[in-house]
Amino acid sequence: MKLIAYLFGSITILLLTAAIRDKDPIMPADVLAEYKKINGKLDYNMHVKPILSDKCFACHGPDKAKQKAGLRLDQSKSAFGPLPETPGKFAITPGNLNKSEVFHRIMSEDPEYLMPVPSSHLTLTAKEKAILAKWIDQGAEYQPHWAFVKPIKKDPPPLEGIYAYTNPIDGFIRATLKEQGLKPAPQASKELLLRRLSFDLTGLPPTTAELDAFTADNSANAYEK
Repeated sequence: MKLIAYLFGSITILLLTAAIRDKDPIMPADVLAEYKKINGKLDYNMHVKPILSDKCFACHGPDKAKQKAGLRLDQSKSAFGPLPETPGKFAITPGNLNKSEVFHRIMSEDPEYLMPVPSSHLTLTAKEKAILAKWIDQGAEYQPHWAFVKPIKKDPPPLEGIYAYTNPIDGFIRATLKEQGLKPAPQASKELLLRRLSFDLTGLPPTTAELDAFTADNSANAYEK
């Protein structure tokens, strides 16, 4: 009877766990707050790969000598396939957080289940957890190394408030600053701008004559000259 009761209890726990995982994914409050801040499509090379490389590839990367559980998170084929040591489960199920073991493990507070494992002395911040969760939810799209991705021309994001373009690149920079919760620094003085430009172009500081000419030039295209 005790064996039957034990088996019945175990089956009940498994069914409840499965039922929970079929509902909306549960995240800690700090992670959920970061998750809600993420707008737009995440880019694997820009947002996701740096996190995986820093916190996950040590045990689940390309180094076969250090791989754990036969899992590679640097390759979609392995990440999306059945877990060798956990039949019926998958590390990542694109578009489904509840069926992605990676999601459950990075959100866990159980040291026996948590990833990265505590012994690695690696931890994910709330924002990093949110990015990984959002990426999986968005379809977990992998990309080849950025050098092999064909560039796509995009229109500069619109600038808001008092800011105006001096160069179309400003739109992308300002959009990234906003995403990071940062504000642009005040524009540098003309002397400093010329010094930076001169070092970039020639490797030398500007001459006195060049500095005098630039500071005295108040035309709209003084910098371009």
